[in-house]
Amino acid sequence: MKIPELERLAEGLEEAAHLVVWEAAGRIEVVALGGEAFEDAFPLPMTVQAAAAEVGMILDTTTAARLAIEQLPDDFWESLHEVEYGEQLRVSMLGRPGKKYLHVFHAVSAGEGHDLTLLEELELTESELFQVAKWMREQSLFDHHSGDVMMKILTRLR
Repeated sequence: MKIPELERLAEGLEEAAHLVVWEAAGRIEVVALGGEAFEDAFPLPMTVQAAAAEVGMILDTTTAARLAIEQLPDDFWESLHEVEYGEQLRVSMLGRPGKKYLHVFHAVSAGEGHDLTLLEELELTESELFQVAKWMREQSLFDHHSGDVMMKILTRLR
């Protein structure tokens, strides 16, 4: 399934780009750049930013700005779905493994008022919830004040 906004972006690119993205709540977020190995997407290369600006598109890099590539777990990159947009743009869409980490990460970041609908649709197992919580703790992604929020979200998802 091709995303119309990315088709327009591909038309404006003057050099090849490989973006790793996820769709959440009607927005497209670039979480990494592809290639021989995954690279940090923050800041986006100027050629990609310029092409996006020309078609009136803002590419969100919120996650890339907050998480370093090295902080992402190995299974984050599993089940990527690749789509070619012409000759200049290749897009890897995150699969379920990557989405589970980002949905929980953003839910905890936003706090208790965050809409958990997309996260609930993933129907995470207790083991997967434990795995995500362990990752967030090991990476020290949140201070101790966020622990209560994290536990409330994880308990609600069980």
